Amino acid sequence: MQPRTQLSVVADLMPIASNAFLVALPFEPEPEPGQFVMLSFDDGRLDPFLPRPFSVFDWEEKMLTLLVKVVGRGTAIMGNLKQGATLRITGPLGNSFPDYEGRVVFVGGGIGIAPLYYAAKRSQAGCKSFILGFCTAEQSYLTEEFSQIAPTVLVSDDGSLGEKMFPHEKLDTLIAAGDRPDLIISCGPEPLMRATHEVAKRHGVRDIVSLEARMGCGIGACLGCRLDLPGGSVLVCKEGPVFEGSFFEEKK
Repeated sequence: MQPRTQLSVVADLMPIASNAFLVALPFEPEPEPGQFVMLSFDDGRLDPFLPRPFSVFDWEEKMLTLLVKVVGRGTAIMGNLKQGATLRITGPLGNSFPDYEGRVVFVGGGIGIAPLYYAAKRSQAGCKSFILGFCTAEQSYLTEEFSQIAPTVLVSDDGSLGEKMFPHEKLDTLIAAGDRPDLIISCGPEPLMRATHEVAKRHGVRDIVSLEARMGCGIGACLGCRLDLPGGSVLVCKEGPVFEGSFFEEKK
């Protein structure tokens, strides 16, 4: 599927936490789970100048939904947009999650949960579930929406939401108890994905990760998302963002 650049107007913007919101924009073509788009302003502003990458949170009836965390000037401006404001979208970009008909568990932490919703929604897995982790209950979001897609286990750093543990620890506990998946898909902070891969490797389960990287173009021209590996380098935007979990064995 060839990416395209188009102008789109904000159909809806819904705050879901003090520092996060959902933004809905008309968008075609239909993206694959795991893909992303590059988003920029179309009002002539030069600060911020470069577009920013956002994972596809959902797509339904030609409406794209993105989960955005406010982390800088650009996302703060975006969070204050009104319905009808115009944004420039390039996408869909990158590769996608593999589908599987067996047992799949989706593991995410914080804003890293973003691509997992659409992935599970579109998945043909016979059995699918989420393990989602947040710092605190106050800093969690969209847990009810995820639970409507598949059974959801919640954990938190301080124990205020679910059990006091990290998502990979809960995954390890469940597998050790006999709840062994055929495939693990994870997204979130790199330490979480690395730890999830170690759990998967120890139990002999295939795992897939979705990497985050700074990008200036999303099409492989700027080389801003290049990661150097022992055998060469990869561009997250072109060869990812979806990789086998064994990627972390090369990226030390």
